[in-house]
Amino acid sequence: MTLEFDDIRQKVQGADASTSATREEAGDMLVFGRISQWDDDIAQSVLTEFRGQFDLIKPKRNRILSELWANPVSVDFKPIDGADHDTAEMIGGAFRTDMIASEEALETAQMDQVDCGFGAFRFVTEYENKAMTTDNYQRIKAEPINEANNVLYIDDNAKRKDKSDASWALLITAFTKDGWKSYCKETGIDYEENKTPGSFKSPNKTNIWFWRSDTNTYKIGEFYHREKKRSKLAIFEDPIGEQKAVKVKDLKKIQDELDDFGFVKVGERYIEHYEVTKYILTGEKIVKTQRIAGEYIPIIPVYGDHSYVEQREMWRGIYHDAQDSQRLHNFQMSYLADIVAKGPREKPIFTPEQIQGKEIYWHENGSDDNYAYKLINSVDAQGNPLPPGPINYTQNPTVPPATAAILEYTRQSVDDVTGGGTSMDAMMNSQVTEGQIQAAQSASNQETFLYRNNFQLAMKHAGRVYASMFKEIYDVPREVTITKADGTEQTVMSQESVVDLETGEEIVLRDPSQGAFEVFADTGPAYSTQREQVRAEMNQLATSLQGTPVGEMALYYYLMMLDGPMTEGIRTWAKEQLMMMGQIEPETEEEKEKIAQIMQAQQSQAQQPDPNMLLAMAEQGKAEADMAKVQTDAQIKSADLAIKQYNAETQRLKVMGDNQFNALEAEKLSTEITGNELDNVSKIAQAFMPRTVQ
Repeated sequence: MTLEFDDIRQKVQGADASTSATREEAGDMLVFGRISQWDDDIAQSVLTEFRGQFDLIKPKRNRILSELWANPVSVDFKPIDGADHDTAEMIGGAFRTDMIASEEALETAQMDQVDCGFGAFRFVTEYENKAMTTDNYQRIKAEPINEANNVLYIDDNAKRKDKSDASWALLITAFTKDGWKSYCKETGIDYEENKTPGSFKSPNKTNIWFWRSDTNTYKIGEFYHREKKRSKLAIFEDPIGEQKAVKVKDLKKIQDELDDFGFVKVGERYIEHYEVTKYILTGEKIVKTQRIAGEYIPIIPVYGDHSYVEQREMWRGIYHDAQDSQRLHNFQMSYLADIVAKGPREKPIFTPEQIQGKEIYWHENGSDDNYAYKLINSVDAQGNPLPPGPINYTQNPTVPPATAAILEYTRQSVDDVTGGGTSMDAMMNSQVTEGQIQAAQSASNQETFLYRNNFQLAMKHAGRVYASMFKEIYDVPREVTITKADGTEQTVMSQESVVDLETGEEIVLRDPSQGAFEVFADTGPAYSTQREQVRAEMNQLATSLQGTPVGEMALYYYLMMLDGPMTEGIRTWAKEQLMMMGQIEPETEEEKEKIAQIMQAQQSQAQQPDPNMLLAMAEQGKAEADMAKVQTDAQIKSADLAIKQYNAETQRLKVMGDNQFNALEAEKLSTEITGNELDNVSKIAQAFMPRTVQ
């Protein structure tokens, strides 16, 4: 259904009527928090001449924003309805990449969320390569919406906080004359027919529409309309039983391809889906209409304190509830400044006779520095003595007790509304226990929970919108740059066609058009903070377990997480060691090839003799040879000693035999023994004759 200009104005009028009071209050808070805390009717009734601004809320506001930015929301995609895990990881990585490039949009939305209770950003598409190239690849990015409270209107029938059920949204954009001319050129609008477009004004003429008195800018409306459609699908089946669903309106484009692969039409069915149309309009007419990628309005609202009261939608930020205490604090501090600035100073009081003739020393316009001392009269004209000094003094201004009490109360009341936080001095105190620090941190988390939780809901819807747009933008095979949770980038191929080696069939990997994706959002510390914590823990673990396998592994992890210049080589080497240990998987083809080369080199080296091993073996052989020589020499020496001992013993026995023979000869001569006896003795002697061993 195509909308007419009057239809759009009527929709916007209804939404503006239901939220005008809330918008006016929130708009005042933007001025109160960012420009001046005195620019309203209440301030006009204050009679102080000095009007100072002593902001007690700004430090609390900055602390909340700091905690929101330090704990970003992580968005993950879970595959359902036939989608695969690799495709979900690809979409999640692409979402991180595009949101990193759109950091300003998120920060702007969160500042508006905290200040007035309503911020927003939107998704747009742009060409990846803006140079003159043949491809028309697009990418998704988030754009900031400044002061969304004043320029963004959303379907008043939408009841969900993330506005995912909204059927329309209007964004007002201000252009100068040159800006409008450039916008017309970029979007294909005929500038000559719309040189002086009337501003798209608010139906109820509220004060929020500041441009009513500004004739130098044009206010252009961008109206997004989401409409449910019913499409007819044709079901085809190939010869092996695989089915394929094709929209009837797209059938002519791929009919030849279906015929080539033998697809036959087997049935039809209807599906329901949404289409989003964008209308660009001035104050008088619609000047352009275009189809928007995805099935959701690409505007993501972010609320602070959001609620409904009697069908009236309300949103508030940190300044709303604290503004009265802040005003009172400014009034009292300005009153004190007035007292100090305009109150009397302490002055001496004299009688006229005391300073008669000496008035120059005491004149209020005189300079005390011009005189080393002051003079007064000691007697009057008649010679009567006068008081030797001032008879009294004027009083210094005093602070009323009620003012001092209110000052303390206003500061406490602001803390009660915004959260007092934890004093850094108290946190640095050595007496503060770890339990107290954790309790203080828990209390701080509770103060930011409202904003953090609502932003988490918004980012969950942002993931749904992004996935829906991604399906249409990445509809052909192309490279996608993804960012992993650890901040590293990788390039993958969307809709990559490969052949299944088992079946021989061609399959498509990472096809975002298949199935659907459930989105999950969670809040946690930034990866840089987690990285620092893990790095410190790994350093401690490597030190405490030095010399053990676990300690070595922890050291490699620590080295891999080093930051700074001249550390890339160390990080790469440590990562390679962990990959070879099987602790982490190679992520790129280059890493896989390098690890394979290293492993192959190690195996080849293990098969070849190690020169050091050969040298060691040679040294061992030499030592064994030397030991054998020593043992042989010892054995030879032992054998020589045994021979010498045997020869000596033989010589001794020979000597003994000779002595006995000589003794017998002597006895024969003396006793004349018989020849037989001599023969016997001779035989005995011969038996004892020694034999020399050679």
